[in-house]
Amino acid sequence: MPTFGQLVREARRVAKKTLQDAARVLNVSVVYVSEVELGKRPPFTAERIEKLSEFYKADATPLLEAACRERGYLEIDMAAPSDWQLKAVSGLARGGLTEEQWEEIYNVIERGPSGRR
Repeated sequence: MPTFGQLVREARRVAKKTLQDAARVLNVSVVYVSEVELGKRPPFTAERIEKLSEFYKADATPLLEAACRERGYLEIDMAAPSDWQLKAVSGLARGGLTEEQWEEIYNVIERGPSGRR
């Protein structure tokens, strides 16, 4: 399974962008981007992953998943959650779900607000 850094580097190469391009978009140094790609620094934040994926015109999902796997935790912005969002996230944090239940949750998320895929 590729590392977060390997996935970021591949996305950058496919997009035909340079380390300098990525650094400029993220407002960080070229050295920092390079060290993340080489696995010498932890994965970017979810916000930076989204920004970089948009710049590369790439799907952020594999990068977010790899970052979560490497960090050992998931980043969720809960600055101003609704009551239902807070209840749902708190429930998920308690765990104890079967693989089938996780799959069902994923399918609901994939359908999105319209209820269709």
